[in-house]
Amino acid sequence: MRLTRFAFILAIVAVVGSFLAGGARAQQPDATPGPVATNPPLPSPKPTAEDPKIHKLAVQQFLAWQSGSVNRDLYSDRVNADMTDEVMDKGTKTLANLGGLQQVQFRGVSAAKGASFYVYKMVCENGAIQMDFAMDPDGKIALIFFE
Repeated sequence: MRLTRFAFILAIVAVVGSFLAGGARAQQPDATPGPVATNPPLPSPKPTAEDPKIHKLAVQQFLAWQSGSVNRDLYSDRVNADMTDEVMDKGTKTLANLGGLQQVQFRGVSAAKGASFYVYKMVCENGAIQMDFAMDPDGKIALIFFE
């Protein structure tokens, strides 16, 4: 499951990178661009009826990430191992920059590599971001991406 750890970290880094890139200075003409981290693509979500419990969890977790008050008990051990202080700090700062949550749009469920991802679009005062997450059989969050 090292791939899932890597994908989780890439997701957080990609989000942080996309926000930082907007305010970055132009590169020098002789500078060679470095590799770009990308998340493994998820198939387009299939529309389905939204589960109110999943909706509530999505909103709670988005707000928890924005405020830096993530309850690690809700996450699998694998995800917790990847949620370093640096990852948490960057994720919180990035999501907080979006401003207050205005609207939550459930886009459907996407299946990839045996996991079902709940796909949400979180619309905030200063922008929008897609939030994808999967649950493990024990009811804990097994993966979470903000893109």
